[in-house]
Amino acid sequence: MVRRVSVPLLLLLVGAAGATACGEHGEERGRQLYALHGCAACHGPDGRGDGPSARRLDVPPSDLTDVRTYKRGSSPNDIALSIQKGSGAMPAFRDITDAEAGDIAAWIVSRQRDSRSPGGQP
Repeated sequence: MVRRVSVPLLLLLVGAAGATACGEHGEERGRQLYALHGCAACHGPDGRGDGPSARRLDVPPSDLTDVRTYKRGSSPNDIALSIQKGSGAMPAFRDITDAEAGDIAAWIVSRQRDSRSPGGQP
């Protein structure tokens, strides 16, 4: 005998599994988008503010791994907003979609270290 599973329960289970996969996928996609949109040129491949263009800038790019350097906040939403609207000397990237900014922000947050611990690593 085949037992029927309710549709809402099935959707809940599929959604929960997908949310975990999307979170991990979002960070990887964010890493790729970070490189694709040229963020590494200033912020460096790991977000430490040491990109090849960093030395030529009047205002050094932020070390994105250090939460103390964030002007608008270090949450994923704050970072996505900074990407799209700009922050300080960083220009706005208006061509980046909300989803892309969210994925880039997720990757950046995964790189953050605990600024309270000396030499803390992401």
